Amino acid sequence: MTTAAVPEGVTTLPGLFARTVAEHADQPAITDADGVLTYRELDELSDAVSGLLRLHGVSPGDRVALCVAHSSGSWAAVLGILKRGAVYVTVETCDPAGPSEPVMRMGGATLCLSDMPRPKAHRCPRVLVIPLADAGPHTAVYHSAPHPRLATAACVVAPTSEADGPCRALIVDHTYIVARADGWAGEESTPALQGERFGYFGDVPLSAVQLSLWVGLAHGAHLVVLPSLTCLLERGLREELSRRGITALALPVAALDHGVRKEAGGFAALRVLVVEGDGLAPEVCRMLVGAGFDGRLVHVTGPADSPSWRVVSTRA
Repeated sequence: MTTAAVPEGVTTLPGLFARTVAEHADQPAITDADGVLTYRELDELSDAVSGLLRLHGVSPGDRVALCVAHSSGSWAAVLGILKRGAVYVTVETCDPAGPSEPVMRMGGATLCLSDMPRPKAHRCPRVLVIPLADAGPHTAVYHSAPHPRLATAACVVAPTSEADGPCRALIVDHTYIVARADGWAGEESTPALQGERFGYFGDVPLSAVQLSLWVGLAHGAHLVVLPSLTCLLERGLREELSRRGITALALPVAALDHGVRKEAGGFAALRVLVVEGDGLAPEVCRMLVGAGFDGRLVHVTGPADSPSWRVVSTRA
């Protein structure tokens, strides 16, 4: 389990990211269907989002629902919300029309940063919908620096639907994620992620792989947004991951279980496999190793506000 304390001088996620930018400014941060952003470019784009939120009156402590597809824009949105001192609320939904107002309000959100088409905003008449596309150089000028009065919370993981109403939203503080991200480097058994092409599937909820991706951003990994797991399995998982140069992968336990049972050899060439969630079956691990995987399998368990991890298998 991780026990590392928050390093002196870095206690917030904007601070953690600023440190990464200082160390890896011109290295690729994220690749999506539209191209590649360096850490410096991602930092600048998130400044534009922060300025956009300021123009819309977003204040420290406000909760902003995140309704964007996995992309460089989604990470600019997350970072922009945090730089403004606000809290991002992950709202996951299978509804192609996007999350409804009750789902957002379960997470305490009164605003929504979105890339959904404007006509769909009618589902949220009492929630201020802010188009992510409105962020640009003209809004960046309204961001000067991360707000000095950041909210204690960084993220709220909201229930997934109206039917989940009785479930409470899970609040995750800056300090938890910062400590775990830095604690990763303090563990001898955990693999280094700097420079790894760290893939994640576009149909996986952010909350399901959140810690893994923050660890990647904290240590200079190159995040790569992939198509859905189903799509890659249809094309041949191993061939697709190899073609895209993926060396590390983040995914939830359920996705690993499904992928291994469909194509166990698809993961064989990876150096690092980070799996989040409880219930990792020993049978799945045996199938992975039997199909040729000899990298490091890191299993992240526990709730988002106090996770721990263990290395299940190590490269020989």
